[in-house]
Amino acid sequence: MRAAKKKPFSEARKKSNYKTINNKEYNDILRKRGRIDFMIAPDLALGWYESYDNKYRKIGSQKRYSDKAILACLEIRYLFRLKLRQTQGFIDCLFEMSGVVMTCPDYSTLSRRSKDLAIGLRLNPDKEFEYVSVDSTGVQTYTGNEWLENKHGKSYKRRIWKKLHILIDEAGNILANEMSEHASDDRHHLKSLLKNIATQELLGDPGYDSEAIYQMLRKRGTKPTIRPPNQEPALATKAKGGECTERQTQALYQKTKGYNAWRVKIIMEGESW
Repeated sequence: MRAAKKKPFSEARKKSNYKTINNKEYNDILRKRGRIDFMIAPDLALGWYESYDNKYRKIGSQKRYSDKAILACLEIRYLFRLKLRQTQGFIDCLFEMSGVVMTCPDYSTLSRRSKDLAIGLRLNPDKEFEYVSVDSTGVQTYTGNEWLENKHGKSYKRRIWKKLHILIDEAGNILANEMSEHASDDRHHLKSLLKNIATQELLGDPGYDSEAIYQMLRKRGTKPTIRPPNQEPALATKAKGGECTERQTQALYQKTKGYNAWRVKIIMEGESW
């Protein structure tokens, strides 16, 4: 079905008291939004090409471009959403306009060497994060059923979608990600997401609440800060000796005191369960 035609002006815009009076300056600002300025760093040439010592040269063809050059080209590619051939021509054009005597790696080199770089060079394996956050979201995939539904207005019960699992640090940088089927459990992907990542604390929603997750995090030396679910099964089974586990203690505290009290206790006191 064709979507309904949008109204030319929203109600908020009709009732707005602001009126544009400096039309010339306003038009100049809108035009400058499409302006792209580039600054070539003077030290960009340092480390752009791979340097070898004749004493340690390997057998076969040698790398011409360094990892720094490959990463810089890939960043520009993802920033402007270019294809590999377009990326090569775009960067060569920048160097030519700037008068820099440098060349961009060809598209086949970018494709081949990007498999070995990715995020591995971005992360410091020796760095320990203060805390990381984990969550998942659904990504819809379109099939023939959705196309028929949009065209003919028929309804189909079966929906196909994927799950994207993301692990981020305190600055919002993506440390790890995985794609899975919609029926998969979020907890099954946490171990692989935390691989080669050292952190003091993990933040998660009730979807990551389980005894196995708590035990796995404690073995790694990571504090689990996972909101307990508001369900009775979390409190049903106690450990041997009648003592509550760490997970059951958190669930019991939230059930008796409330979520806000549990949150304040975790944030203000930093208590280790």
